[in-house]
Amino acid sequence: AMAHCDSKDVLIVGGVGCNERLQEMMRIMCSERGGRLFATDDRYCIDNGAMIAYTGLLAYAHGVTTPLEDSTFTQSG
Repeated sequence: AMAHCDSKDVLIVGGVGCNERLQEMMRIMCSERGGRLFATDDRYCIDNGAMIAYTGLLAYAHGVTTPLEDSTFTQSG
């Protein structure tokens, strides 16, 4: 991400932000590249999977659906 965005700063958030080993590895990587790592307080490092699921439930409850053939995702080009 640092190279892709031409940035020296990295902010680690979400559920993985609580992972101390990941923070350590990211800190080393940033240091080697002359960058800085920022991590939020553990209270804000929450997994957003439940929020995404709840949003889907609300959409479904209001009649918003997506046909299965339109719900695929790929990371290629």
